[in-house]
Amino acid sequence: MLNLKNVKIDRCGTGISAPKDAHINADGLEITNTQKAIELRDPPNLMKSLGLPENTPPEYLIDAMKILEGNQDLPSNERIDSLQKSSLLQWLGTSADLVTIGTVLLSAQAQGLISSALERLLG
Repeated sequence: MLNLKNVKIDRCGTGISAPKDAHINADGLEITNTQKAIELRDPPNLMKSLGLPENTPPEYLIDAMKILEGNQDLPSNERIDSLQKSSLLQWLGTSADLVTIGTVLLSAQAQGLISSALERLLG
């Protein structure tokens, strides 16, 4: 939520840039002399933000995350190795760097980024 009260924006490229689904409450907002007053952006592509091809099937990412979840008791390097047989790595083929992908997915999982993004993606 973006709350703007008695705000004046003048002489800039974009006055306000927010995600397309943002809730904006404005009271006394004045935007002048800008190239673009308000920009509503599409959310960043989840796959792209994870370093995966944009056309990565979501079910392959879900498969990889389930594998990581199922191996939570293992050390990180063994959890990453467990991704070797995932549909995600099979789909990516030889271009996939297991350690890089595994590390990114573990980090995103630890921060809760993937589960919330998948909830939005899959409803």
